[in-house]
Amino acid sequence: MRERIDTKKYPRKEAIMSTATLDTATSELAAEAPVLLAVSYLRVSTREQGERGGTEEGFSIPAQREANARKADELGARIVHEFIDAGESARSADRDGLQDMLAFIAATRVAFCIVHKLDRLARNRADDVKIHEALISAGVTLVSATESIDQTPSGMFVHGIMSSIAEFYSRSLATDVTRGLTQKVAQGGTPGRAPIGYLNVRQTDKQGREIRTVKVDPERAPLIAWAFERYATGETSVTALLRDLTARGLVSVPSPKRSSRPLGKNALYRVLTNPYYAGVIRYRGALHPGAHVSIVEPALFDQVQSLLKARNAHATRHVQHVHHLRGLLHAVPAGRGCCSTSPPTREAPPTPTSSAPAAQRSAPTARDGPCPSQSRSDWSRTLTRTSQSAKRTTDTSLPRLTPRSTNAAQDAIRSSPTSPRTGRAWKLRATSCSPHTSPTPSTCRRSSGIKTASALG
Repeated sequence: MRERIDTKKYPRKEAIMSTATLDTATSELAAEAPVLLAVSYLRVSTREQGERGGTEEGFSIPAQREANARKADELGARIVHEFIDAGESARSADRDGLQDMLAFIAATRVAFCIVHKLDRLARNRADDVKIHEALISAGVTLVSATESIDQTPSGMFVHGIMSSIAEFYSRSLATDVTRGLTQKVAQGGTPGRAPIGYLNVRQTDKQGREIRTVKVDPERAPLIAWAFERYATGETSVTALLRDLTARGLVSVPSPKRSSRPLGKNALYRVLTNPYYAGVIRYRGALHPGAHVSIVEPALFDQVQSLLKARNAHATRHVQHVHHLRGLLHAVPAGRGCCSTSPPTREAPPTPTSSAPAAQRSAPTARDGPCPSQSRSDWSRTLTRTSQSAKRTTDTSLPRLTPRSTNAAQDAIRSSPTSPRTGRAWKLRATSCSPHTSPTPSTCRRSSGIKTASALG
């Protein structure tokens, strides 16, 4: 039997029960409401940032992950996927993590794209506009965990300002870095990672300042020096030298992302052409004297360069190109041009009995019409000159027919099922005519003695 509670005597119990009932109803409605989905994008600019502290992600990526998770909780969304670009610059949109995120968003129903800051997504205004348009077309809202941006006019205005500030910071930083590297090279310093045969080291002076310098690698430097001396003899090639160096144990310097491995042919060629080993630094197309210890003498280096240039000059390359239009395009015979109304026919190869020149075989005939840019009178004069030229050539090149051959030709034409008056009999060649020569009316009259279709018509 359920006991009835006196609300006048116990007003606090009634309030507690009402609150509990309201919380239960709210939780049931929240469970029935659809869960919003979100993706998180994390990025650091350099690999050193992603490897600080001896961890796989450093310190920045975990901090960004926590901030994005808190922002997702505020939005009531659940992060379904996380995309990371470790050691990638935001000045270019060609990043694996970013491209994978855009493809994932286009294929799924995601409501939010959460970033720690806008400069994590892009440091270029053009790329920022393209990425934002891709998100809007997919129905995704861009959210920053530390900046107030939204789809309102004021939010879009703030977004544009923050994007411009990110680009300005990136370009200003690049200018400062270039200025510093130029000054470092002018003082003989190495503007980056030293090539194989040297090691980048960090030292601390008495004042506690960090000094980055380069020293000779005691394991690989003797092999590099031997490679220059061996190639300078002129008795070996780059391929054979690479085989000998691999047998002697020359491998690359290991890194946190890549283990040691033998050199390739292109890598060895870069070693032989790098003036760094002779004490000279090449930076931005100019040569500067370096403060590091040279491995080879300048004279030996110049001798190796002379041998490499001589071998490259005498090298013969046999390259066979595959032409995709081969067999589809044919040259139009001289004299026909656009005047030919019939499809081009393949002529048989010349034989010893064929003495007519190419100009006669490819000359326009009465079947051909005038070109679109040629008048009727000009075409008639061209055809007359061509017929006269063919007649002169025939008189000097073709042998005269004997009565026996003339009678044989006439008998062949009479026995043909095609009458001479149909306009086709004039195409038959006489016995002594070349099978590869296109007959003209004058040629047929001279060789066979019969009238042509034009004369009969």
